[in-house]
Amino acid sequence: MGDSSSAAAVVAGPVLVDHRERNSVIPEALAAAGLDVRLTDLPVGDYVLGAGLAVERKGPADLGASIRDGRIFDQAVRLQSASTQAVLLVEGEPQGIAEDAWRGAVCRLVEDGFTVLHSLDADDSAAWIIRLAKRVRRAGPTTPTHGPRRSPRHPSAQAEAMLSVVPGISTTMARSLLAAYGTLAEVAAAAPEGLRRHPGIGRVRAARLAEALHGDYVAPLERDPRPTRPARGARPPRRWILADPSPRAELQSFDRRAIAVRALHSAAEGTQLIDGLTGEVVATASAGL
Repeated sequence: MGDSSSAAAVVAGPVLVDHRERNSVIPEALAAAGLDVRLTDLPVGDYVLGAGLAVERKGPADLGASIRDGRIFDQAVRLQSASTQAVLLVEGEPQGIAEDAWRGAVCRLVEDGFTVLHSLDADDSAAWIIRLAKRVRRAGPTTPTHGPRRSPRHPSAQAEAMLSVVPGISTTMARSLLAAYGTLAEVAAAAPEGLRRHPGIGRVRAARLAEALHGDYVAPLERDPRPTRPARGARPPRRWILADPSPRAELQSFDRRAIAVRALHSAAEGTQLIDGLTGEVVATASAGL
């Protein structure tokens, strides 16, 4: 009887699969496991396993590319806004990006409340998704699956989402900025120079925010292509940047982190050590450093 009740729970409610996933082995594996699979055009995510649970799958090449251009953080914000539970499924070993860079990006997603799982390959991804889908159905087999919501529920969540799509600005940082300035308009008015005084922003992030908030709109067909990527198999060059808080100070750039850290020890208080690949602030010089 245990098997029959489990089977009944499995078939309750469809698993929604984005049409871009139709050529992978996963939809077929889900159907073979007894799940009702329906291909559709999902606004965010690759799989919706039940009410409020959505999964974004990132293969080796896609993860590296989406971290380099900041797209992964935009996707994460939209997925979290549209779903109660958002899962990033990292498949295989990321390609075209340094290991510490992608691990740092994943850590940032975890800090922002994103659930991150790792799979060995597509078959292993299918096993993860099947397990998650079955657990959802055991927890609430009568709950219908409608797919993710298309926008955040609260205006403040929308403001957080708008700031969080800027590379280097996490959801936590977006909330900190909005709490300090009150409104999105005030954040924009303070960019870039005023934002540099905000803890954790610095010159690089302030410039990115100013570009996003004040830059002229460019139609999609007129935009420059994505930044030049390194040849396949080669890693992008990594630089470590020291950003002095003084407005007239020039940025210092190093190709080795150890050398940059030594320079930070003798730098002025408030100087930030920035990972040039991800834009993350790694350390800040203090009086006792």
